[in-house]
Amino acid sequence: MKEIFDSLKNALDQGENTVLATVTFSSGATPRGAGARMLVGAEGRRAGTVGGGAVEFRSIQYSQEVLQKMQSRTHNFHLSKNDIEDIGMICGGDATIHFLHLDASDLSLRALVDAAVEVISEHSVAWLVTDLSEADTLGLALYLPAAKNGDLDEDLFYGFLEDEDLREDLSIDTAQLMQSAEKIEAGDREFFVEELVTPGFVYIFGGGHVGQALVPALAAVGFAPIVLDDREEFVNPDLFPGAYAVCLCDLGDIVATVTITDRDYVCVMTRGHANDLEVQAQALKTPARYIGVIGSKKKTKIVRNRLLERGFTEEDLDRITAPIGLNIGGKSPAEIAVSITAQLIQIRSADYKQGN
Repeated sequence: MKEIFDSLKNALDQGENTVLATVTFSSGATPRGAGARMLVGAEGRRAGTVGGGAVEFRSIQYSQEVLQKMQSRTHNFHLSKNDIEDIGMICGGDATIHFLHLDASDLSLRALVDAAVEVISEHSVAWLVTDLSEADTLGLALYLPAAKNGDLDEDLFYGFLEDEDLREDLSIDTAQLMQSAEKIEAGDREFFVEELVTPGFVYIFGGGHVGQALVPALAAVGFAPIVLDDREEFVNPDLFPGAYAVCLCDLGDIVATVTITDRDYVCVMTRGHANDLEVQAQALKTPARYIGVIGSKKKTKIVRNRLLERGFTEEDLDRITAPIGLNIGGKSPAEIAVSITAQLIQIRSADYKQGN
């Protein structure tokens, strides 16, 4: 979403109308699932993707037609046998893509985009709502719930959700928005709702070679990595492109630097067993959704026994994934980073399927 909204902000600053293409439904072996987005301008694709290939090529063409007519539309791609032959696709499946016309002169859109860019930058919790109407569309709306953002005194609304009477007329339940990641119906309209950014941070304790390889891998797939180390020479943002933050941290007192929530992931890869032990002991006292620790099976057993000696239970220690990452056979820092990133994607995907 960052690339989409950065590009959209740039287009608005240039006074350029754009089209936001959103996959609202997919089945079978389509290239991208629901929620994939692409921003298109007069010159073609500006940011994002709806899957590449013939579907994306056609989507860019449809988007430019929308720009010319200034009329939003929806198109269903039925990749049956004949369609596969016609557009060169062999994957099969169906996809529905909505093409929303965005008017650069719309001041409320500008306010929403400015807010979205800030939300993404701060990694706040917010929901993006798209009206899927083709005629008389309400466009985009943004919802920041105070219940999920501790620094807010009240819910914040942008776009068409600013109108309280409209929210009531359409029977838009904000609690429903907080639960949804797909289509909802309200009044005589249909909306597509999704979280603007992936909630939660990945706290990486240790800025060595694996940490340096892990940060860009995580950032590339929508995680927000934060690196923590007690060595000043490793607290250097230049070593960690894509990091949300890089912090000097007393590894014996991590709560003085960070607050780990049930949305957050913890990756422990410090420079030694003693530091790993201390960080694990502290992480187990938090509600972290994932705790992974780098190291051999021998090291894992030693540290596990020491944690048991400290009073942790077997149930407590079962929360720890060690060795960290999926077993894909890699040993280099880059390969280990891929295995960890894959595991976190797996966990994140499972959470979404369960509605967490």
